Amino acid sequence: MARDIKRRPPRRNLLSKVLIACEGKETEPNYFKAIRQDQRLQTVEIIILPHKRETDPQNIISQVIEARNKEIDDDRWIAGDIAWAVFDGDEHRNKSLEKWRKALELAKKEKIQLAITNPCFDFWYLLHFQDHFAQINSDRTLHLLRKHIHNYEKSLAVYNKYLKSRTESAIDRGETIARKIQQNQLDEHDNPCCTGLVKLVQSLLKSK
Repeated sequence: MARDIKRRPPRRNLLSKVLIACEGKETEPNYFKAIRQDQRLQTVEIIILPHKRETDPQNIISQVIEARNKEIDDDRWIAGDIAWAVFDGDEHRNKSLEKWRKALELAKKEKIQLAITNPCFDFWYLLHFQDHFAQINSDRTLHLLRKHIHNYEKSLAVYNKYLKSRTESAIDRGETIARKIQQNQLDEHDNPCCTGLVKLVQSLLKSK
């Protein structure tokens, strides 16, 4: 009797894949979905993973590892595919420095790219409008951001109306902060920062 052989789905010929797992339930996914829709990418498949209740860094990293490994098992992961974990910094680092370090070690071991924003993802939005080099907390970030987007709430879709035309300015400001962190020999995820996020956004925009 012939064996029942399950066929694997064919490998993709054109699309490279970007997997993204986010800490936030609305702000981050809305932002990346807006970029995906606006860019209408034909050579890159952006997959934003479903939000999970457990949003500490290690769980977010584990989620994207699990999704990546499933793609590998299904023969749907090719050279050039990349997996990203997006989460805030200070809040988690202050809760438990040990867990924070273990999460970063796990990401490094599993080759997961990190887009860590300090103090929060909204800080990346703020950089679309102004420079900011001093340490800042989430409340202050929102206060400053609402001077530019008066009705801003985390659930608000803001990319097309407020951010798209200012993205290059935000990238320049983010890169300037990264250089200052390096020059001052600070931790790469110091407050404020968004270095990894700058690289992620650049890669998505260049993909077009």
